[in-house]
Amino acid sequence: MKKQNRGYGPQRNDMGSGPRNAGRRADYDTGEIDRYHYVDRDIYSSSPPARRGGKRYVRKKSGLKKFFVSLLCLLLVVCAGVFLYGKYMLSRLNRSEAINTSKYIEQPSAAPTWGVLSDSQITNILLIGTDKGDDGNSSRSDTTMLVSIDNKTKTLRMVSFLRDLYVEIPTMKKQKLNAAYSKGGAALTMQTLENNFRVNIDKFISVDFENFASIIDKMGGLDIQMDKKLCDAENRNMGSHLKPGVNHLDGRLAVYYARIRETDSDFGRTGRQREVMELMVKKMKGMDPIKINSMMNEFLPLVKTNLTDSELVYLATLAGSVTDYPMKTMHIPNLNTYTERSIKGIGAVLDPDLPQNCKLLRAFLYGDSSETEDSFAPTD
Repeated sequence: MKKQNRGYGPQRNDMGSGPRNAGRRADYDTGEIDRYHYVDRDIYSSSPPARRGGKRYVRKKSGLKKFFVSLLCLLLVVCAGVFLYGKYMLSRLNRSEAINTSKYIEQPSAAPTWGVLSDSQITNILLIGTDKGDDGNSSRSDTTMLVSIDNKTKTLRMVSFLRDLYVEIPTMKKQKLNAAYSKGGAALTMQTLENNFRVNIDKFISVDFENFASIIDKMGGLDIQMDKKLCDAENRNMGSHLKPGVNHLDGRLAVYYARIRETDSDFGRTGRQREVMELMVKKMKGMDPIKINSMMNEFLPLVKTNLTDSELVYLATLAGSVTDYPMKTMHIPNLNTYTERSIKGIGAVLDPDLPQNCKLLRAFLYGDSSETEDSFAPTD
């Protein structure tokens, strides 16, 4: 089947410029798939968007990093609570989701038979942003990103897994990746990625976007720059009276802003979700500590995680140095490693070349020495 490259931006070498990489073509495409990225405006830059074939496209240059920094800041707030309130604040985190990945371990037919790579000095945490399904009850993953903290090379790495990634999901066969969370929560999502891409993933943090409304209200709302299309969508569906420009949104309107689907694309929607989170973090930094403490009491139970108390304390001790680590990003599927298909009953999907994506991901997370096939010998 012919692999297609539709809309990826130019490649960039994120693996450094040392002797090993001299003259070597970059393997990692740090742009994104344009059909997921078409938006009417660039919410992060005042510079004009690039044009291709008469259409406006915006290439995300730092969205993943901004999203990570936002989540890291929120995590630091949690860690600060650990030191301020000890066991009480730790007990506020939601650890109700049973995590048993062993029942989902299997070898996908298209995945290589390499063992699952892991390293005691590399911490992988899956960040899952969830929202409600059309029935208003079931949850699905809207954002799935892997954050890797490498304490050997003092580097942060982030990998975005596209929601339309077509992979084998235990108990479901082949399906879009975001279906895994609906069926088996974080456990099935983590194990699906581990099964297919052969890297260790056993820790997660998830947040339901709907739960942000009450927190935003406690903050006093957010000031958000909006264009006419976004204002019209809010006014039509939420009964508001917004005008183009900066609008002050309460929690209900801010959450809807982050979830609008009709004005652009899934990329535009996830970009707005990152924007709202960034604004929340910025506003939290300037708030009175007493008010922040009150918000933490309400926010922490909305954060699901299987990180233990000791792991959270460990992350807190790293916080000061981790924020200074250089950041590298990539996405799965990578450039020229997938085929666009339309599957009956499922819709448009990205069908990845799993051996190639496994090789790129393992090399990206665990270093240049993983780039030769010989280095992928089973480690289990």
